[in-house]
Amino acid sequence: MNGLFTAYHDESTGNDYYACIIQDATACCAQGMEFILTDDYSYPDDYPEESEQITVVGVFDTYMEGDYMYCTLRDANLV
Repeated sequence: MNGLFTAYHDESTGNDYYACIIQDATACCAQGMEFILTDDYSYPDDYPEESEQITVVGVFDTYMEGDYMYCTLRDANLV
C-alpha cells in the first residue's frame, strides 16, 4: 500500500500503532491501515518521519482487540 506514515501511542494500553494513511481517488477522503513491520525494524530509528510518503508490503490479516476486529499488514517491509 502507498500513503503517508503516521504513528500513534495509546496511553490506556501502552501499545504503539503504525499506519499508512491512504487517500481515495479524488483525494477528498482518507483511510488509515495499520501495519506491523518485521523484527528487522526498530522504532523510531528505522521508521519514516511523520507524514512521509511510504510504500508498505505485507500479509493482510485481522485481529481482535477487545470487542473490535482490526485489519493490519503483518510481517511488513518498507520498500
